[in-house]
Amino acid sequence: MGVLALILGVLGGLSTVMGILTAVEVAPAFIAGETATASIAYSTNGWGGLAAILLLGCIAALVARSGYE
Repeated sequence: MGVLALILGVLGGLSTVMGILTAVEVAPAFIAGETATASIAYSTNGWGGLAAILLLGCIAALVARSGYE
């Protein structure tokens, strides 16, 4: 469970960084077609929601791990 929590925490942190970069409009400059910027994967709300879900999963994995000790 510790490895799962670590993976979810790292992915949640990376999603948070991508959400911040999207909010300040740095990330869409790297997208080639400029047509994909309207999808949920490239919006600030999408990255923020994904980060929240992943970080909550990380917390749940840590709580479940502490129950086994």
